[in-house]
Amino acid sequence: MSIEGRIAIDVNFADSSSATGVQSLKKISLVDTSSYTTGKVAFATGTVGASQQALSISSYLDADGNAVTFTSVNRAAFRCVGAEGLFIISASPELTAGRSSGSVCVNDIPAAYRSGGVSGFRVRTVAGTGTYTLVLYGT
Repeated sequence: MSIEGRIAIDVNFADSSSATGVQSLKKISLVDTSSYTTGKVAFATGTVGASQQALSISSYLDADGNAVTFTSVNRAAFRCVGAEGLFIISASPELTAGRSSGSVCVNDIPAAYRSGGVSGFRVRTVAGTGTYTLVLYGT
């Protein structure tokens, strides 16, 4: 079994103005692309409300049919549609690793929370109900 994937973020804005023959241009760009050819990936999708919902990744299988189990979860991509969603990596005290209102957010998991697999990972909304997708990458 092998994996191939990437997490890419591209932020690019330009602000221009012209007045009496003088042009002003301000630009900002943030780009990060990480490619992966080793490691593990798993995803979770579902409907979530304002009560915390624990994630269960134990039922996910890789291409060989083996259960995906993590020693360390390093990065997460999270999206919640329909409500402002939170990806929480510790329930007590609550530590939010991702916040989404329809857009994808990508976060590195803090080193202190990487080991132990997905134990303690949860999702919830601020209010209302939404549908979420969570992609986890690690070893």
